[in-house]
Amino acid sequence: MSDLESLSVLKGVVAAIRFFDDGTLAEAAGQLDEVDMQLAAELCYANGRITHHNSDILMTLSGTQGWPPRGWMMMGDELSICAVAEVACFVRNREVSFNEVFRSLTELSQK
Repeated sequence: MSDLESLSVLKGVVAAIRFFDDGTLAEAAGQLDEVDMQLAAELCYANGRITHHNSDILMTLSGTQGWPPRGWMMMGDELSICAVAEVACFVRNREVSFNEVFRSLTELSQK
């Protein structure tokens, strides 16, 4: 079982992706088709870049170091996206343990 497959079988996880630093899809596992996986990679890359930019602004405005984001989450009514570094997954809110997902994402992002 691949690393992403181990993430995709967690309760509530619909799909998991790993993407390159240009937003292209590196690998995927789960219940989305190939086109949706590529769009998800582009979305997650872009959102990660925005999050990093915002943390730079926050660090400048606050005068406090230590704001680099390790990950981010976008929560919808039923589905959410959770990401750490270049690994992300789509989850069903009512079924998922967000702590378990972020723990797994952190481990996968360090491999």
